[in-house]
Amino acid sequence: MISSSFVTTSANRRQLAPKEVLHFIRAIVEDIQKGAGRDQRQGEIAVERQLSHLLSHALATRSLLDIALVLGCAAELMIFPEQEVLEQCTAAVQKSDQPALRGLVWAVRHRCIRGGKEARRFTFAPMDEGVVR
Repeated sequence: MISSSFVTTSANRRQLAPKEVLHFIRAIVEDIQKGAGRDQRQGEIAVERQLSHLLSHALATRSLLDIALVLGCAAELMIFPEQEVLEQCTAAVQKSDQPALRGLVWAVRHRCIRGGKEARRFTFAPMDEGVVR
């Protein structure tokens, strides 16, 4: 499985190009899938659990880059956080001065809406109730 911190500190301090963001997303998705195992049902549960953990950590640390990357990974896997959490993530990232992150969140929301009511959702388990709010 991947570590809780996705990118180096230097990446957090500079503007990322969309190509770089996509590279990070694909690498993280690959790590998540490798860690999920071969059994499809157990793999789906492991993927959802890992996404929940990563999003919880990203929100707790208030890392806009990590929030956007987790949402991008989830969208790539066609799994989305619960609507309330997606709204919370959107509000946080929209304040960013990084167009690539804002665009990524817009694309995730669009993909989620296109999925309709059938879109798969993962349960969000906050690390610390007080930190996420």
